[in-house]
Amino acid sequence: MKHQLIQLVIAAMILSPLATSGEETAGKQPPLLIASFSRNAALIVSADGKVVWESEKMPGACQDAWLLSNNHVLLSGGTQVREITADQKVVWQYDAPKDVKIEIHNCQPLPDGGALIGEGGTCRLLEIDNQGKIAKEIKLPLGGNAHTHMRQVRKTAQGTYLVTAAGENNIHEYDAQGKELRLLSGKEIAKQGVKWPIVHSAELLKNGNLLIGGAYGMPVIEVDAADKIVWKLAAEDIPEIGFAYSAGCLRLPNGNTVVAAYTSKYPVFEVTPDKKVVWKLQNPAIGKPAHVKVLVPADVERFLKSVGN
Repeated sequence: MKHQLIQLVIAAMILSPLATSGEETAGKQPPLLIASFSRNAALIVSADGKVVWESEKMPGACQDAWLLSNNHVLLSGGTQVREITADQKVVWQYDAPKDVKIEIHNCQPLPDGGALIGEGGTCRLLEIDNQGKIAKEIKLPLGGNAHTHMRQVRKTAQGTYLVTAAGENNIHEYDAQGKELRLLSGKEIAKQGVKWPIVHSAELLKNGNLLIGGAYGMPVIEVDAADKIVWKLAAEDIPEIGFAYSAGCLRLPNGNTVVAAYTSKYPVFEVTPDKKVVWKLQNPAIGKPAHVKVLVPADVERFLKSVGN
């Protein structure tokens, strides 16, 4: 069965996570899917800020999660990637090799089921099929270690792979065979006044730019095809947020940006292009968010109704 992402025809998929299709309500928080680093789990948070569903714990920090159109959740954490039902049944699971230290920080659904993952430790891009088996493998020559080889990976509509190599503080784009097409150097970004301590995320936008989270104390930036910073959201722009970490980010259809801000005072928030805070979420139950997806209320209702059915 083909797994299309909610609100997104995967045949035309780009690197932006799920966002509502014009259903945003001004000033109000939408329902969210949060990958909680500290809780080792994926959470669904209702529009009133309450956790209404939580996955069973992964064997390590959960840093990526997706709600699929079949009412399943795809999530990664520690040494595993799983697709699970709303009532926690495992549809398929990938377990990393046990003879080497492994950390999997990421996952992305693929059109025919399964997932793309970046496996830190072996430094491999893997396409996993819907049985949890390796369908494709690309070994990458990245610096760092199991914790920093690949913080986030995404497959583009063109079939290329975008990788945030935190150990190098670089962002790479590779073709389908693993040949490097682009290197966005952390050193070059530093020349523009932004020095990544450990680059976290990069999402390809519809305009071809990259939306990047630079981690500890660093702003969210948008970078064009010439590697020029064209938009920046820094802590001083939004003092009420206590913005301390830029992790996973997404751009909504209305041009606003939602940020999973990890250790910040308000660890999830939305801002307009002119850096006005639309809403902010502070709830100790969500832990430290590493990634966030904006959900459609009807999809959340359908998902929750499927629990126990």
